[in-house]
Amino acid sequence: MKFTTIDIKGIISPFSAIGKVLEHPKTVCYPAQTKTVAPGYRGFHTNILTDCIGCANCQDVCMNDAIDMITIQEEKNPKNKSGCIPRIDYGRCCWCNLCVDVCPPNSLALGEVCIQAEMDSNKFLFFPKDSSC
Repeated sequence: MKFTTIDIKGIISPFSAIGKVLEHPKTVCYPAQTKTVAPGYRGFHTNILTDCIGCANCQDVCMNDAIDMITIQEEKNPKNKSGCIPRIDYGRCCWCNLCVDVCPPNSLALGEVCIQAEMDSNKFLFFPKDSSC
């Protein structure tokens, strides 16, 4: 006849979850508090419109076709002969940073703002925020 022993560890281990109730939560209450963004984080695009030359390199290199060039009425840069600036569809953007790498005047960059929630997909079409202002 074989005797079984009582598994004390198996009985006590579920009660260890009670200790987790007393720990500080790892999350933050978002609108009231925000976490600091890590250096090099890829958020929404920013564009220095006074430096943008409208070359459309960003549009050509974008593998998701998330960037298209839109004509603007006011002239921001006299070197911008095409009169176009990039518009980004964040529903398609994968934040690969290729558009920033090929920008000749380095006017396009990725900022730290990254939160956008909308019900309408048309609200994800943005002109990059003018970081020169």
